Amino acid sequence: MTATAKHILVIEDEEAIREDLEEVLRLKGYSVASAPDGMDGLRQISARRPDLVLCDRLMPGLTGSELLTELRASRPDLAGMPFVFLTALADSADLREVEHLQPSAYISKPVDYATLVERINQLLAAPR
Repeated sequence: MTATAKHILVIEDEEAIREDLEEVLRLKGYSVASAPDGMDGLRQISARRPDLVLCDRLMPGLTGSELLTELRASRPDLAGMPFVFLTALADSADLREVEHLQPSAYISKPVDYATLVERINQLLAAPR
């Protein structure tokens, strides 16, 4: 990992999925931190702004949708930070439910890691 490695925060309540995501992203050269829930994720975003957030949409406590809503309301300085939802709910009704939040991407579980890494690379390379 280099000093210029992009920092990604993974917020996922399922430990095995969280660990897999961390491992894949580290192997691709990213600096990775993780949180097991939305509240911890919100604290980590405030402590060290990530270059991208990869967040489960449905978690106990503060959901991914609630976390993004809170960020949009309280942290306009983070509006350009890519925010990617991971979800097992990939039907059109669920997509419509969160489209007003304007996530950067919406990726279905089970995660295809090659597709995920490609999408992350695209988002991090895009001008903000």
